Amino acid sequence: MLVVGCWLLVVGCWLFDYDDNIAIKKNEIMKNLIVFLFLCIAPLIAYSQNKVQVDAIYGQLIEHDKKLAAAIDGNISGMFITWNTTRSKNEAFNQHYNSPEKGFSLLYENLNSNVLGKAYSAYRHYSFFLNKRNNQNKFKLITGAGLAYITRPYDVVDNPNNHAIGSHILLAGFAKLDYLRHQLIGNWGVQVGLGLYHYSNSAFNNPNLGLNTIAVHAGINYNFEEKTVKTPSTFDAIPPFQKQPIYYNLVFRGGVNESKIINSGLYSFYTLTAYASKQINWFSTITAGTDLIYSNFIPRYANYQNKHEGENLVTNNRFRLGIFAGHELQLDSFGMITQIGYYAYNPTHYITNIYERIGFRHQINNHIFTALTLRVNLFRAEALEFGLGIRF
Repeated sequence: MLVVGCWLLVVGCWLFDYDDNIAIKKNEIMKNLIVFLFLCIAPLIAYSQNKVQVDAIYGQLIEHDKKLAAAIDGNISGMFITWNTTRSKNEAFNQHYNSPEKGFSLLYENLNSNVLGKAYSAYRHYSFFLNKRNNQNKFKLITGAGLAYITRPYDVVDNPNNHAIGSHILLAGFAKLDYLRHQLIGNWGVQVGLGLYHYSNSAFNNPNLGLNTIAVHAGINYNFEEKTVKTPSTFDAIPPFQKQPIYYNLVFRGGVNESKIINSGLYSFYTLTAYASKQINWFSTITAGTDLIYSNFIPRYANYQNKHEGENLVTNNRFRLGIFAGHELQLDSFGMITQIGYYAYNPTHYITNIYERIGFRHQINNHIFTALTLRVNLFRAEALEFGLGIRF
């Protein structure tokens, strides 16, 4: 899926350049992008298509910043399509997580705003069952991450009121809670639920307040198997957890980002993270540590604020020091990272002293791991971080 995402980004960028050169209409670019997206995903799901789920969604954009008031205009509507395989091939993973499903999702959102336009997104997702798999009434939590395309990003001339999104291509994520009845009539079933959907361009191009939608959904599902697969319940079959030691971790992260000043340019940043971690059960690891962050955009940001906003910020500093605590949800060799931190040293104040980090960690072996994380300042993304770490 990562390879598909990269190719999508490359081809999407090529299409946009192509538009500038020969003035192809934007709706033609959209059609090409969606066709390309479908062709990428269809071969991956065709071999394992066990269930399909289609939902109509209806909801509301969350106005988490007053600058979004001009962009939000009524309720959103759309369609969510999900393909699921029956279960993972990793038996230990199945045992610990009640045989979760995995698959791909497509989301269309009409944001019901001339400022925001429409959003099209594709995800890789996992579905976690919250009760026994063989129950007739099922509850499941679905979470996924992927890429999105929005039709009306910020433009200084044509769309100056879009303070949420500064580029066509975005990172996207969602979480939704479903109640399902499979094979209610033949192979057909129904579901209802509640979802939260997020879009951000990760400070690669500002403005970047991001979009958050909360929505209800309802729809139908179809099982391609003739009979319900009897999946053994695993809640009572989990072996005892063996006590784990405290590990110490060192991570080097880096990337490029832009300050909240529009068109201020991309600058490199580097983060050195040291933290302790302890796995407390099959599912959870708690973490605590410190971040040393070096951001090259800060001097230019400080100079701009002093000159144009009348502030008195320190202009010769690039460092911040943060302390954090967090949690990792263990998914075999992957971990889902959530952290909250506080900048104990922040001489050039930027947005807020509180920050969050969300993302993924992949354990390559007992000592080496990689990480892809998003560092956020109270709903506002600051940096997409690519990391390499060592555990000892």
